[in-house]
Amino acid sequence: MKTHKREIVIYTLAALAILSAVCYFFGKMKESKEVVQTDLFSLTAPEPYAILTVNRPATFAKMMLAKPRIYQVFASEIPEIYLSILKQNTTIPSLQFSFHPSGIVMYAKADKSIAERIESEILRKTFNSFAPQKQTKGEIAFTYFPDTDNRFFGFYRYNGIWVASYSKKLLEKVADIQINNKNYITEEEAKLYKTLDVNAPLNLLIKSEKLDLFPKANDLSQWGFNGKWLGADLFESEGNICYFSNLPYYEPADTLYQTIIDTLSVRLKKQFPQLHITGQSYEENGKFYYTGCTN
Repeated sequence: MKTHKREIVIYTLAALAILSAVCYFFGKMKESKEVVQTDLFSLTAPEPYAILTVNRPATFAKMMLAKPRIYQVFASEIPEIYLSILKQNTTIPSLQFSFHPSGIVMYAKADKSIAERIESEILRKTFNSFAPQKQTKGEIAFTYFPDTDNRFFGFYRYNGIWVASYSKKLLEKVADIQINNKNYITEEEAKLYKTLDVNAPLNLLIKSEKLDLFPKANDLSQWGFNGKWLGADLFESEGNICYFSNLPYYEPADTLYQTIIDTLSVRLKKQFPQLHITGQSYEENGKFYYTGCTN
């Protein structure tokens, strides 16, 4: 009788263990499916002035950020903590940065092991003066690490997506987008995003007025390009960092295109003098293409 009872207990425990393993397996499968299906672009916080999509984090970290001059360019716009996370976690499948007047948001597809490694090996070592603060809102648990100048570096992980920002407002806005399936991407942004090459290491979307490229001319008001978005693919070629983009060709403004390209060259040389960027442009099949590379 005792043997029989012991067998029942053993079989019950074994069944529970198998059931737990199966539930864990299917839970991981569900999360993996959700992560694969999630487009980080759709999670972008409202009203960005630029969006940088990193399609190939390993290439970006090992081939681009490894070059001091290139690293300085990105470090001038992106705080070191974000770049450290990227450089030390090249297994992240994809990530994105969105730039807003109130701060920068980093979005990454990250499983539990990657998220735990980021916190233990980078964040806790970087922000080691004070213990992090925890805050739960609804389904999401936020963690805030105190930094200098009364700033807090916050992050959360939800459904396989890891999001971080120094702006609590932006961080909570992205969480709200995730939980409630909201989307603040404009039709223009979405249309331009689809034209970019997902095989390029980086895609950049930036508001045209941020670059101040366009001359003040009467026909530009009719052309209606000021206030629009520009997109570019960034890649490496023979050791150089290059960009490729295009504008819709508008014949009445034909003489202004070269002015725009010349202005872009001046802006880039002034902003990043260490890069020595050279560019060229041409018109083909109703579009005006412009490319450039570091020299």
